[in-house]
Amino acid sequence: MPECLNKGNKAPHQQPTTANQRLQKALAERERFLNRQPHLRAYQAEIDRVLDKSGNPEGRMAVLGMLLQGKLLDMQRELYKLTKILQRNANSQ
Repeated sequence: MPECLNKGNKAPHQQPTTANQRLQKALAERERFLNRQPHLRAYQAEIDRVLDKSGNPEGRMAVLGMLLQGKLLDMQRELYKLTKILQRNANSQ
């Protein structure tokens, strides 16, 4: 069974019957998520802008992979900085 973003919903899960209904449900869930995490709206706008230019589904997947890789590299750099701070603090005690 696919994982849902809304973990708090305990109502029985019914599959929408058409692709358009699934899309509408996913877009509504994304909007609820962005309302809870407004700082991510700019990143979502970037994703939407790039995906609009990506063409076919394979191009969209390639773009998503590149975006994810970029964010992972950002996280790796931040983790490296935090590690250095912790090492300095541990060595000064």
